Amino acid sequence: MASAVLNVKIDEALKEKLRHYAEVNSENLSTATEKLLLLAFETAEEAGVSEDDIDNQHTEEESAAPFTPKEIKALRKLLKKKK
Repeated sequence: MASAVLNVKIDEALKEKLRHYAEVNSENLSTATEKLLLLAFETAEEAGVSEDDIDNQHTEEESAAPFTPKEIKALRKLLKKKK
């Protein structure tokens, strides 16, 4: 497996948490980061979240028909009353 460099900006607290994790597990920061990223991807794949799961009702928004001239006139009247 070829190695690649990944430069990312993360919150300082998260970096310290990662550094602590690496230290506790006797790993360097790079190895711990790679291990945790792989674990995160495996977990996401196991969860099997798909687009269909997110919109489980399979509904779409219906766009309303444009206002009729009569409705526009009534809306203008209401808006003028608010002022």
